[in-house]
Amino acid sequence: WTDSSEWNFLHKFHLLEAEEHFCCGRYSEAKVSYDKAIFLSKEHKFINDEALACELAGYFAYETGEETAALDYLARAHENYNKWGAVAKSK
Repeated sequence: WTDSSEWNFLHKFHLLEAEEHFCCGRYSEAKVSYDKAIFLSKEHKFINDEALACELAGYFAYETGEETAALDYLARAHENYNKWGAVAKSK
């Protein structure tokens, strides 16, 4: 079933991969994986997962000195949490 429904979990795989890369100091690989997770979440309309991926990418960007990118990611996370209905999370 994984072959026929890869779209259902691949974004989660990339998010976990991004976190592993970040923790291990492989920052360029982490950025690519965060962006893949965000893209796939958006493409398949997983708003909650897109919000989480944007939030974690924002923390990553901030920790690696990319303040402008961090603000962009976190703004997208805030927007998606609101769309999803997680208003308390977006405050």
